[in-house]
Amino acid sequence: MVGYWRKATEPTLKRICVSMVFALILASVLLAFTPALLAAGSSGPLISPWDASPVDLTEEPYDCPPAPPIAPDITVTKGLGKSDLSPAVRQAIYPESDEALHDLTSQAVEAADTFRRTGSQAAARCAITLLAHAAADHAMAGYMATADATNEQNMALRSVAIAYLKVRNSGMATAEEQALVSAWLEDITHQERNRIGSGPCGRNICGAHGHSGMGIAMAAAAVAIAANDRHLFSWSVGQYHTAIHLIDEHGMSHYDTHGQYALNFNLISAGCLVQIAEFGEANGLPLYAYDHGRIHLLVGTVSRGLIDASPFSVATGATQRISSTIEPWEIVWASAYNRRFPDPLIAGLLQQVGSASADLWGGAL
Repeated sequence: MVGYWRKATEPTLKRICVSMVFALILASVLLAFTPALLAAGSSGPLISPWDASPVDLTEEPYDCPPAPPIAPDITVTKGLGKSDLSPAVRQAIYPESDEALHDLTSQAVEAADTFRRTGSQAAARCAITLLAHAAADHAMAGYMATADATNEQNMALRSVAIAYLKVRNSGMATAEEQALVSAWLEDITHQERNRIGSGPCGRNICGAHGHSGMGIAMAAAAVAIAANDRHLFSWSVGQYHTAIHLIDEHGMSHYDTHGQYALNFNLISAGCLVQIAEFGEANGLPLYAYDHGRIHLLVGTVSRGLIDASPFSVATGATQRISSTIEPWEIVWASAYNRRFPDPLIAGLLQQVGSASADLWGGAL
C-alpha cells in the first residue's frame, strides 16, 4: 500500500530524526541488557499466559476436520491471472494456498479455543494433529513469491503459534510432535526475521519497526515460548522497546502514521505490542510499565480512532480507509489489555463484536 507522508517543516524533521536516532540507540543499549533481564525475571522455562490457568480435561467429543494440504512455497494470487505472474512465481503457485492457510488457521484456532473452553481432549488432539501435519509438510516455510504471500505467512504464523501455546501442555502431544512443531515454527520465524531485518530503514520508512515488524516480533515471542528460545524472546522484547520509543505524543506510531491506512497500521502495531507485553508479563518483565507506560497512549489513540478516525486524517492529510462497522480483528486484541486496565470505551467495542474471535490474533485472548 502506498501512503502519503506527513508534511513537516525542516526544523520539525530534524527534531524527528534526532529523536528517532536517540530512540534506536537507546533501544539497542537496552536490548544488550535484555538477556540479563530475562534471566532475572525467570529461572525456569519461558511460559505463556495460558500456562497459568490449566484446563480440567474432559471427554467431550470434537469433530476434527482433515488437515489441509499446504505447500512449502506460497503465492497468494487474488486478483491476478497466471499470465500476470513471472515464470518463477508461476512455478511456486499452489492454487489453494490462500484458502488452505486460512483453513489451517481457523481450524487450529477453533480447536485450541474449544479445548480452553471445554477441556475437550479431542479438541486439543485435533489442534496438535493439524499443526504436526503442517510441520511435517514444512508448510509455508519455503519460497514466498509475493508481498501478499509474506503477509499471509505472518498472519498464519501468529495465529497457529498462539493456538499451539494453548494446547501444548494438554498432555495430548507426543515429545516428537512437540519438537516437530517447535522446529517448524522457529524456522518460519527466523526467515521472517531475516527478511524484515534486511529491508530499508530510514526517516519515514522502516519495515522492521512498523506494523509488519511488530507482526513478526509478536510471532517471535509466541514461538520463542513454544521452543523455550530465550535469545529469540529477547529479540522480540528489544523490538518492543524500540517500538514503544517511537510512539509520539499523540499516541501514534511514527512508522505507521502515513497515508489512508494509518489507523489500520497503528491498530495492528497496538495489537502486536499488547500481546508481546502479555508474554513479557507472564515471564516477569513489566513491559506495560516500560517507558512510563507509553504503550497506553497508543492503545488509547487507536481504540478511540475506531470511533473517530479524524486525528489520523489530520496527522496524515489522508482520509482513513476504515470499515463502517467494528470488525473483530480491530479490537479483539484488546480483550487481554482490558482485563488488566479496564476502559469503558474498549469494553463497549468488545461488546459490539461479542464472542467473535479473530484468527489474526490466535482466537480468544
